[in-house]
Amino acid sequence: MKTSKLVLQLCFVAIASVLTTGCFKQIPPSSVGIKFSASSGIQEKLLRPQVTFVGLRQRLIIYPTSIKNASYVRNTTEGERQGDDSIKASTVEGATLPVDVTVAWHVDPANVVKAFETFGTEDLNEIQHKFIRSVAIYGVNVVSGERSIFDLTSKERAQFGPEIKKVVTPILDDMGITVDDVYIGEVYPNDEINAKVSERVAKRNELEQAIIGLQQAKIDAQTTMTNAKKNAELNALLAAQGDKAIEIKRLENQRKAIAGWDGQPSQIGDGTIPFTDINPRDLAGGSTASATASGK
Repeated sequence: MKTSKLVLQLCFVAIASVLTTGCFKQIPPSSVGIKFSASSGIQEKLLRPQVTFVGLRQRLIIYPTSIKNASYVRNTTEGERQGDDSIKASTVEGATLPVDVTVAWHVDPANVVKAFETFGTEDLNEIQHKFIRSVAIYGVNVVSGERSIFDLTSKERAQFGPEIKKVVTPILDDMGITVDDVYIGEVYPNDEINAKVSERVAKRNELEQAIIGLQQAKIDAQTTMTNAKKNAELNALLAAQGDKAIEIKRLENQRKAIAGWDGQPSQIGDGTIPFTDINPRDLAGGSTASATASGK
C-alpha cells in the first residue's frame, strides 16, 4: 500500500511539474518563431534555429523563411486541396476561364511580428487556403479583367504572372508575407470559348493572307509600272536611233554616188548637176549674155 501511494504521489508531482513548468520546443532550420504569452502577449522573437522553453501559458508560433509554393490548380492530385482549386479569371468579354496559379512566398524575419499579428497561427495550409488564395483571386481578376479571352489563351499568358505579382505584393506585404513570384499555368476554356478562339485564329489568318496579297499586288503593280517606263524609254531611244540611222544611210548613199559620178551632167531630167542645184543651161546662158555685151 505504501509503495502504491508513493508511486501515485510521484505521478502527481510529475504531472504538476509539467503543467507548471512547460516544455522545450525547437525552431527548425529556415524558420523564425514568436513566443507568445497568454498574459503578456508577444514576449520574444526567435530569428534563428534553436531550442527554447515554452511555459504553461505560452505558445511558440513558427513561420517559414524558405520559399513555399501556394498552388491553386485544376488537377485533383495537386495543389492546396482536393478537387478543382483553379482560380476563375474573368475577361473583358465577360467570359470566365479557370487558370492554374502558383504564388511563391515566405515570411521575412523582419516581418515575423506583422505575420503573427495578421494570422496568429503557424498553420501554413490555413494561411495559403484563406489569405493568400483570396488575394491571388483578386490579383488575377484585376489583370484578366483588362484582357481578352485570346490574351489569356495565347502563349504570352505567362506574362500575366509579373503583372499579378505587382498587384498582390503590396497587399500581402501588409500581412507580413513576402511574394517571391507568381506563375501562370494552364488555362481551361470550355467548348464555346474554344470555338471563339478557333474562329479568331481563322479570321486572323485570313487577314494576314489578305495583307500579304495586298502587299504582293502593290509590288506587282510597281514592277509593271517600272517595266513599262523602261520599255517606253527603250522604244524612244530605238526610234531616235532609227531616224539617225536613216539619215546616216542616206548620206552614205550620197557619198557613194558622188564618188561614182563621172562629172557629166545627167541627160535625164532638167540637166541639173547631180548633188547640186546648178543647172548647166544657166551657166551657158550667163556666158552668152556676157559675150553679147562685149560685142556691143
